[in-house]
Amino acid sequence: MWCCCGPSNLSPIQFLVLLLLSKQPMHGYELFKMINDQFGEKWKLNPGAIYKTLAKLVEKQFITAEETVKGKTIYQPTAKGRAALTKCIEWSEDWIEFTRSCSSPGSKTESKPSAGSSEKP
Repeated sequence: MWCCCGPSNLSPIQFLVLLLLSKQPMHGYELFKMINDQFGEKWKLNPGAIYKTLAKLVEKQFITAEETVKGKTIYQPTAKGRAALTKCIEWSEDWIEFTRSCSSPGSKTESKPSAGSSEKP
């Protein structure tokens, strides 16, 4: 299971939905279709997971829900949601930079032989 995103406390699916909605307002099925088309076999979601995520983001006041004349609900980010998304992206960039520095050759986390071991440096 993935962890939540830093200071924004967004789950991975909440982050993805908020990110996609920041590009353009959409209804739930559009989001489901877009995620399914992009990730397909890598990340299988059912439509119920999308609608549960949308409800949670509305509850957090990160998105608004507006019903159209045709009866579809269109979702779009609020200023609070955009700020949370920005914080999450910044936190993620810092986290990626940190993990890369830890895994690069010569990093401080590289295993070194302990005193008394028979391994040669």
